[in-house]
Formats: sequence, structure tokens, C-alpha cells
Amino acid sequence: MAKKKLSVLDLRIGLMTLVAIMVLVATILTISGDLNPFRRELIVRTRLSNVDGLRPGAEVRLSGVKVGKVQRVLLLPVPESTDAAQTVELELALEPIIDGKPAGERVRQDSKVILGSVGLLGDKVVDITPGTLRAAPVNDGDLIGGASETTIRQIISGADDILANFTTLSDSLKQIADKINRGEGTVGRLVSDAELYNNLERTTAEAARLVQEIRTGQGTAAKLIGDPRLYDDLDAAIRRVEKLLADINDGRGTLGKLATDDRAYLEVVAVLERLDRTSAKLEDAITRLERGEGTVGRLLHDDKLYRDAEQTLAGLNQLLAGLERGEGSAGKLLRDPQLYDNLTETAAQANQLLIDFRQDPKKYLTIRLKLF
Repeated sequence: MAKKKLSVLDLRIGLMTLVAIMVLVATILTISGDLNPFRRELIVRTRLSNVDGLRPGAEVRLSGVKVGKVQRVLLLPVPESTDAAQTVELELALEPIIDGKPAGERVRQDSKVILGSVGLLGDKVVDITPGTLRAAPVNDGDLIGGASETTIRQIISGADDILANFTTLSDSLKQIADKINRGEGTVGRLVSDAELYNNLERTTAEAARLVQEIRTGQGTAAKLIGDPRLYDDLDAAIRRVEKLLADINDGRGTLGKLATDDRAYLEVVAVLERLDRTSAKLEDAITRLERGEGTVGRLLHDDKLYRDAEQTLAGLNQLLAGLERGEGSAGKLLRDPQLYDNLTETAAQANQLLIDFRQDPKKYLTIRLKLF
């Protein structure tokens, strides 16, 4: 069988079909945003410690709105120490115009790149925070800060610690429950001791009896609750207190005058000022006494005055001792009984003379004259 030869017409139809398919694919890519020869994307870079399986082509979002895709994922050079926090660099291709404004106006220098995921177990995405107007806009190739969200691996690792702590807590609770069942400890005795139940029952019975007495009006508590005089007395006391407060506010009575009269305040202030001045003077006087100034200060601090006073007292004691022993004229006057008797006799004669003079004064006042 002879092979069919392709004609020029068939070749043209095939080429036109291939071109139409390529145009259709390009149109679809252009519409979807994955291919646009007339658009120049904004490339920004960020560095993270771990991308957790992020691949090129993943979505880049600005506050949750898709604005681009991950263009490249590059491993950084091996760090010199284990303290290096950033080991992966991402190149993010952002749309040049975001919601009618240039991408550099939407993404600022203080924006943060956060690695997240769609849901808990979904695909990885990169989310960018908008930043603030205080920072400058980003330019092509700028490096902005990055951070990572908590991954499911970290959650599981934290859950392991929680489960371990829960197991330890469960063992501790089991030990406590065993002690309670055996009646050990305070709680165990409260649960297993029958005496507690008996005491509680007696307490309940006493409380019921007390309530019954209160209801029937028996006892002091019932009188306090049911006697209206208590309420009346309390109401009267409250009224008296209110009246007293009203009198004070109106300036009536001594307390009212003290509370509202400015003169009392001024007098108190004046008294306090006088006390301050008196205190200052007293302090000055005490200071002068301590320095030995003035008569009293010299009396307190002058040793010569003390010695003179001591000598005077010694002489006085010696004089008094001599008087007691009857020495000297004064001592004889005090101690000689003959002198006392003579003085008594003289006083008696003088008294008799006065009596005779009063009875017959002519006897003593008669004057006799003799002539030669």
C-alpha cells in the first residue's frame, strides 16, 4: 500500500492548529496571571529558619489576599555556628499593581513575611503584613524580615509534653485517691470516719431545732429576729445619728461649730503657731543650757559651783553636828538645861512684873523730889 503524501494544505492546517493551541495556552496563562509578558513583577526577598516543605509556585498573600507567588527557594550557605536562625532564602514575585496602587506602596520596609498554611494540614503559603507609613516602600530586590507560624510538628511536640505532664498528674491523683480510700490524711478521715457523719447529723439536728425555736419565738435569737422593738430601737438610733450629722452640717452645737466655723480653725492654727514658737524657744533654752550659758546653765555645768556647794553643805553638816553635841554658844543654848531653866524663870518673873504693873502702875511710876 502506498504511503499518502502530505500536501502543503495539510501542513498549513497542522501549523495553524499548533499555533492556535499555543495562543490558547498563552491566553489562559495570561488570564490566570501566571504568564504576562507585559507585566514586570516586584521581587522581594526574605529569610526564614525553616520553610517546612514550601515549594516554588506557592501563594503569596498580603493580609490574606493573593498578591503573588514564591519564585525561588534557596538554601543559604552552611552557617558557622548552630545559633544561626535563618537558613533558607525565599524570592517572592509580587504583582506590580495591588488594588490600584504600586506593590511598593502596599508592602513597606517594616512588613513581615510569615510562613503559614491553609488550615492545620493544608498547603504552605506565605503571608505578608502590610507594614506602616512610618517605613519606606520596598524596592525590587529588597530584603524584609521573616517569621514562622507554629507548625503541626511543634504542636505535636508540645502535645507530647502535655501528655507526659497529664500522665504524671494522673499518677498523682491515683495515689491521692488510694490514700483517701484507705482513710489516710485529713480528706481520707473525712470520707471514711463514721464519727464525722454522726457529728454532722447531730449538727443538722441542732440547726433544725434552732430554726424551729426561732419560728416559734423561743430563745434569744427568736426575740432578736421577731421582736419589733429591736427594729424600732435601731431605727431610732439611726435617726438620732442622722439628726446629729444634720446638726453638724448646719453648724449647730459644739461639733457643728467646730466643723463649720472658720474661727475655730483659725484659733487652732494660732494655738499651733504659738506652740511652735514656744517649742522653738524651749529648744533654744535647752540648747543654751547644754552650752552652759546663763545662771541655770552655769549651775548645771560649772564644776566650781558644785564644789562650793559641796563645801557649804559639808560646813553646814559640821555646824549642825556641833549644835547637836552642844558645842559653842548656840550649842549651849540648844543643849544646856540650866539655860533653859533660867530663861523659863526669867520669863515667869517678867510675866509677874507685867501683872503687878497693870494692877498698880503708881507703885512703879511715883517720882519723889527732895530739896536741900
